[in-house]
Amino acid sequence: MTCELWLGYAEQAGRREVLMALKRIAPGSAVVFARNAQELRERFREEEPGTVGAIIGHTEDGVSDMNLAAAVVRDGLAGEVVLVARGASGSLRSRARRAGISQVVDATIAPALESALAHKELAGEGGVAPHKPAQEPEAASQGAARLSEVPRVEDVPAPAGAEPRKEPAVRGYVEPLVIPSRPADASPILTIASGRGGVGKTSLIALMASLAGSWGMDVAVVDLDLSCGNLHTCFGVPKGPDLLRIAPGGTPTAESMGRSSIRCNDHVHLWGPCERPEMAELVMPHVATLLSYLSTRYDLVLVDTSTTFTDGVAQAVQSCDRLLVVHDERPGAVASAARVSALAVRLGVARTRIVRVVNLGDPRVKPNAFEGRAEVGLETARIHRVIDGGIEAEELFSGGKVDELAGIDSAMTMCTASLLAQTLTELGRLPDNEAARKAAEYQTKKRRLAFFGKHREAV
Repeated sequence: MTCELWLGYAEQAGRREVLMALKRIAPGSAVVFARNAQELRERFREEEPGTVGAIIGHTEDGVSDMNLAAAVVRDGLAGEVVLVARGASGSLRSRARRAGISQVVDATIAPALESALAHKELAGEGGVAPHKPAQEPEAASQGAARLSEVPRVEDVPAPAGAEPRKEPAVRGYVEPLVIPSRPADASPILTIASGRGGVGKTSLIALMASLAGSWGMDVAVVDLDLSCGNLHTCFGVPKGPDLLRIAPGGTPTAESMGRSSIRCNDHVHLWGPCERPEMAELVMPHVATLLSYLSTRYDLVLVDTSTTFTDGVAQAVQSCDRLLVVHDERPGAVASAARVSALAVRLGVARTRIVRVVNLGDPRVKPNAFEGRAEVGLETARIHRVIDGGIEAEELFSGGKVDELAGIDSAMTMCTASLLAQTLTELGRLPDNEAARKAAEYQTKKRRLAFFGKHREAV
């Protein structure tokens, strides 16, 4: 198992080692650093057990990194526990296994040597005992239960004359991020995020963009699923523009950002994804700059994201005026949405900016059947439910005819228009348009059953 989200702890100078180690063992994953050891352990209580990993580096606040890692193992809430040590000896690795720590990464050796050493450990060579189950009785009763008896890892000093290095732009590092300030009259940015795929958020944002365009708004849509985004297909565009064009010389300019889009219709322009997925990492540092620029040039900015919280997704979440957390009605849907909202809160997003969207709703199910309990970040979130459009909607989306779908008076279209209009009303940006005002006043209701008829839809 390799977790996509990690909670980490290390002294400021040791965070770079943690970032490089995580990039080595779990490329593309996201890490959020805790301020102290106690906060690290407490944050796991906000997550679904076993879904978030812990990665611990060098510490200098009186808490042994080995002791802390063993304590997290004992808590039993982390999916994996990784210790990043300097000069990790065979003895230290052996003690770490007895404490139940998943893996030890040596921050002072090259990745190739680290991999070779790991294989050597698994083979039982070099005096290192073969791997044993993490829940070994001896470790549970003696090692993890009495953390004070776990030996402290010896610190290896940095090379003489070495200068402090700034935090690198490593993929997956989401704290802290510098978000450019936006003018007071900037247009709203709406970001859509989800905890898992297949919830229809790409189709939802395409329909929202088409509806806003039909209301006379000039809309900028950004596809931040940089590796596999397909938002352009909803508009019948054969190929999305390469987002790498926003910074041809390494630094975005107003001209390069403005020329890096493609027109989907008279009112909607699209940015992204990347033509070459392996180049996505070069784009991520510039996402906040792009969104800030677009909010001064268009009436509305809509951002589609990937399910993985990359650096670029984190910037889009922190930059937005409203975060639309989307999930469907499958089992576990609320838990996945809660993970996204909890991470957004830790990134500094106010709870009042979070909107919960139940997408692909079954018209035969009562709207309140999937409200669930209050989760972190969702306690005060307004709930919007969007009805599934069925086969007709699927065919229009796959055929690149989202504009045609936006013109159909269907439950899916009206629910989506209501979501968009009410969100813009909250932000004071609802356009002076009859269709927009009608959508803002749209109320959920049930249609009566015809005699011997079927219950066609409940909105």
